[in-house]
Amino acid sequence: MIDTHAHLNFPEFGNVLEDVLKRASERGVNKIICASSNLEDSLKSVQIAKGHPGTVFATIGIHPQQTDPDNCLTPHEQINLLKEQVKAKGIVSIGECGLDFSTPPPPEKKRSKNDQIFFFRQQVELSITKKLPIIVHSRKTFEQTIEILNGFPGAKGVFHCYSAGIKSIEKVAKLGFYFGIDGNLTYDTGLQNVVAKIPLEKILLETDSPFLAPVPYRQKQNEPSLLPLIAKKLAEIKGISLEKADKITTENAIRLFSL
Repeated sequence: MIDTHAHLNFPEFGNVLEDVLKRASERGVNKIICASSNLEDSLKSVQIAKGHPGTVFATIGIHPQQTDPDNCLTPHEQINLLKEQVKAKGIVSIGECGLDFSTPPPPEKKRSKNDQIFFFRQQVELSITKKLPIIVHSRKTFEQTIEILNGFPGAKGVFHCYSAGIKSIEKVAKLGFYFGIDGNLTYDTGLQNVVAKIPLEKILLETDSPFLAPVPYRQKQNEPSLLPLIAKKLAEIKGISLEKADKITTENAIRLFSL
């Protein structure tokens, strides 16, 4: 199985990373994509992937909200540094990036809409230039996100932690993008109804560790070893075997991220 979105570069995993990776392997999660949200995270992601070849794969990216509140670099300076980071080996995706007009949790800072759009467009363009998929974060901004992506017909990627509802499935499908499904699938009945309508061939499994732990670990720290619980719920919703759900979602991840 492949966890296509885990923040192994977050402080929560700093002293326990090896144990976390061991537990994941013991439960059949053998590949993990380490998602980033700022320049420092991106460097850590590359370092972790370098230290765990074949198991951890790096992404680099800048989140729509400012997750590094002490960073005083201009948006242009940050994008220029990101373009240098993308030269590193082992990078399989750009992201997470996108648009988020909600109020950010502390200590994150809110970016202006113009800055968010600048960061997003620049990273989509970078993903196309480097022929890498993009991990899209979209919260309360779905129509604006779709509008921007429609302007980049060469883009490919995944809507991380998809939450836009049944009516928006077709718009994502027309883009050729995948749908990232997380631990909230195990307890959110609305999401379960949505996922029932998404083709299995377009679904990726992700934990978003350390967030969104599935039942029965809800409200606790999430980690990649819990991915099978999400797969089990997906299989139940689709009326298929766990083995088939594992097989198809793994093939989807391999295809998108060229693993």
